Amino acid sequence: MRERRVASRVIDAILHITVGDVQGEFAVEERLRSPYPNELPDLEAMRQSLAEVATPMLAVPFVTKSLGLSLTQAGWSWADATGNYDLRSDRVVLRQRVTATPPHTKASRLPQGSGSLAIIRALIGFPRGAEGESGASAIANQVGVSQPRASQVLHRLLDLGLVARTPQGRWSPNREALLDRFLSEYRGPGGSERFLYSLDSPSEVARRAAKRADLPSLAVSADVGADLLGGWHRPSIVILYTRQLIDANHLGLVDAQGRHDANVILRIPNEVSMFPTHLLVGEIGGVEVPLADPTQQIWDLLDLGGADRSEAAGRLREWLINRP
Repeated sequence: MRERRVASRVIDAILHITVGDVQGEFAVEERLRSPYPNELPDLEAMRQSLAEVATPMLAVPFVTKSLGLSLTQAGWSWADATGNYDLRSDRVVLRQRVTATPPHTKASRLPQGSGSLAIIRALIGFPRGAEGESGASAIANQVGVSQPRASQVLHRLLDLGLVARTPQGRWSPNREALLDRFLSEYRGPGGSERFLYSLDSPSEVARRAAKRADLPSLAVSADVGADLLGGWHRPSIVILYTRQLIDANHLGLVDAQGRHDANVILRIPNEVSMFPTHLLVGEIGGVEVPLADPTQQIWDLLDLGGADRSEAAGRLREWLINRP
């Protein structure tokens, strides 16, 4: 059954499940985006409203293992578009995990190629109230591409409904939708990657790297970035993006056996849009530390995994969308 109205709200669907002689009924809320763990308290009023009708169920595109656990603990049954589900009512318990990785979007992808990702990141981080300056030429100058290329990318984003064109010929991004599409489609930085270990804290490694490097050639990400921007995660790993080779010995680093025992990841990326067009810095021990673009920090936190990092990614996402 679809779109059942109860009191003042519309329930997207009522799902009936029969297993042998046992039946379960679920009141379904469909979302185009999976929630971050920090957003679950905001869904509690909706969950309680659905519970007045049947067992509350959330249907979303993809649920990670850690998010699935958080949803279950918050009292939700859930299912995603890949076939993962955890459905629990008074009489029915059904669980299935068929994939741990989200599907890749094949159609209607974000624009790729020269400058595309830099333009997308710039639009997501564009200061609020500054749309009057967001013409194609201004964006092109900011990210270092030609005006025709910037215009081409912007029109592609317009076709996807991720930006709007003002009567004055300016571009107004839908930051939230653009960020979510970026996070779901970004293929990673590419290039070389080295796993390292330090007896010092990741924050101290970042401080030491910032003292030795040319700031525009270094970008610090993962736990340290989230800690410096909002104290959202106690650092246990730092990712250092650099445009040039760094002598690991000078930073007190030794090679780790692999990702599982590294607390420092050193990357020389092929895709360099994580280096912000406007330098973003934090401070550790009186030293300015250049940070990766916030979109990259969110992606890195989710890529490294873990419930705490998912929580930090959600906080950073909220900060990025709502900052002035």
